[in-house]
Amino acid sequence: MATIQEAMAAAVAHHQAGRLGEAAALYHAVLDALPGHADAAHLLGVVHLQSGQPDRAVSLIRSAIQHNHRVADYHDNLGSALKSLGRLEEAVAAHRQAVRLRPEFAQALYNLGNALEAQGRLEEAATAFRQAAARRPGYARARFNLGNVLAALGRRGDADDAYRAALADDPTFVEAHANRGALLLALERPREAAADLTRALALRPDHAPALSNLAAARLALGDRDGAELAARHAVAARPDLADCLLRLGEVRQRADRLGAAADAYRTALAWNPALAEAQANLALVRQGQGLLDAAEAGNRRALALDPNLADVRSNLAYLLLFRPGVTAAAVLEAHRDWDRVHGAPHRGRWVKPGKAGARKGPLTVAILSGDFRRHPAGLFALRTVEALPGHDIRLLLYANQSESDDVTGRFRKAAAQWTAVSGLTDAELAARIRHDRPDVLIDLAGHNARGRPGVFARKPAPVQVAWSGYMATTGLAAMDALVADRHHVPDGAEAFYAERVLRMPDAFIAYDPPDVEELPLTPPPCLSGGPVTFGSFNILTKLNDGVLAAWAAILERVPESRLLMKTKALSCPDTAALWRGRLAAAGIDPGRVTMVGATGSLDHMRWCASVDVALDPFPFSGSTTTLETLWMGVPVVTLPGETFSSRHSLAFLTVAGVEGCIAADPADYVERAVAWAADRQGLAELRRTLRTRMAAGPLCDGGKLAAALAEELRTLALPH
Repeated sequence: MATIQEAMAAAVAHHQAGRLGEAAALYHAVLDALPGHADAAHLLGVVHLQSGQPDRAVSLIRSAIQHNHRVADYHDNLGSALKSLGRLEEAVAAHRQAVRLRPEFAQALYNLGNALEAQGRLEEAATAFRQAAARRPGYARARFNLGNVLAALGRRGDADDAYRAALADDPTFVEAHANRGALLLALERPREAAADLTRALALRPDHAPALSNLAAARLALGDRDGAELAARHAVAARPDLADCLLRLGEVRQRADRLGAAADAYRTALAWNPALAEAQANLALVRQGQGLLDAAEAGNRRALALDPNLADVRSNLAYLLLFRPGVTAAAVLEAHRDWDRVHGAPHRGRWVKPGKAGARKGPLTVAILSGDFRRHPAGLFALRTVEALPGHDIRLLLYANQSESDDVTGRFRKAAAQWTAVSGLTDAELAARIRHDRPDVLIDLAGHNARGRPGVFARKPAPVQVAWSGYMATTGLAAMDALVADRHHVPDGAEAFYAERVLRMPDAFIAYDPPDVEELPLTPPPCLSGGPVTFGSFNILTKLNDGVLAAWAAILERVPESRLLMKTKALSCPDTAALWRGRLAAAGIDPGRVTMVGATGSLDHMRWCASVDVALDPFPFSGSTTTLETLWMGVPVVTLPGETFSSRHSLAFLTVAGVEGCIAADPADYVERAVAWAADRQGLAELRRTLRTRMAAGPLCDGGKLAAALAEELRTLALPH
């Protein structure tokens, strides 16, 4: 026996030193001499497991258990070998047996948690990791894995606690710093995220996921150069890691470098053609470049790879609004398609209307938006929201944003309760709203960016209303009403909306224009003796062959005239070059066209004043761009259709009392633009009078709109 003991001691020493071949030889020698030696069989099995041969490990460890089934380590290592083979149910059973034999066996509990996590049994895995950490003080890895599981369960606050506990046990735990940084990023806490990610990178400078997430954090903090640098370092560290390429694409996309962003997404797809997120992001780039067919195709490829991508299905419905010839019926069907897939599963858990009875106290109205800031949706709603409390309405504002500005401050002042929600999942946010129990919940985004249709599909409030931020029906069965006006939804069009249509007396929004002192009026440029300048300030997605053909006819009819195109996507040289080619193909000399990219909001409006006549796209009309252009005294020639999104300019021009701008067909569109270009006196008169009329009229009257809206909301909220 002394020889066996010496051989085992030597084998274990080799094993612990990582000399697996020498250890295996000695374990074999012991088993040759004593075939029933359980420890030798077990440890030889562990050697095979560590050498990537789990099938041989299972056979050897099972033989050890046959000779001695009372040793917890045998069962624990058997479980690890079975997990490596994908035999997860057997692995769980083996780890549980190890814990039964030794209830304080922290490592077996940890391994049990790993096997349960691999099965998707996350709650049970969390319990196992929690028990492992409780049984071994300083068990940082168990706390770390607990954090990962809790994050996957959406319990992000608890996950943060677990990561912090892991780091308290081991401040040098790189992955814990990196994963906590990623979690804080998801919670919209970019400054804290950047700090943890920087700590991870101080310990391991080439940690690609940490670099990638640091790029996102810096982007959220407004540091575009720092974001680009971090994203580039991430790709250099792991050129094969698609997430790093996705982040580099995102950084470039946010900087309006659309061509370079597309390159990053295409490279990610070269590594992994099945990467749905890369397909979806590339589709967004193509959408921004005005390549509608490519955008739709990319979205459909993304959905084919992952049918659960609700945002992508929203984008598909949204893209339909830009299609020439689009009908209101087709728009409704596309949006109902989103609801059939992503909304229907939640219908059994809707909040029901309250019981009939006399209402006491003010009406509680909640508004959810990511645009309580200087953004079109915010500027459309601001004056009305400020006036609503004067109509016995208590406002709860749920801010799906991390940034703030002077407009944010005005919204917060109007709110009885302000809640930041950008870090909450749809389920968490719906639960929060249910807890607050508003009478009415208003949506200001729909299927646009920062929209939360998944929250509204859960119907956390008894009455839900869509308003101002989305230019179509939401398609949601859970949405009770849509705020509109007779211009956007004329009589007889109600059948094309999933919601009950609430028609406001004038326009469905009240514009909050900039201070007049910052933007003084100027004469029409053509009065200075230069050529007439036509202008377009809309996103490229709104432009199509029909629009370009009309523009070409206008420029031909008005010799020497020029065209100004201004939109942020034209900051990208690749995109500008693409559009110079499209203009030339449409018969428009690119030499007659000035292209301008992104600027600040006031400079943007000064550019609006630099044109004589604005040309509205069709079938998706301008909204903010129309109001901004009218505020500068410039006529906007428009061609409305039957969809909500095609009728913005029609509504605003009509309410503002501007005549001669609304065309019946493309030929009439051309005639009206040419007529305005020839009417120098009319242009001058409009510049002189329009702003005053707008400021004093219903387009800017938030108080009047608030009174009408409050009455409609109160009627909706009365129990039936």
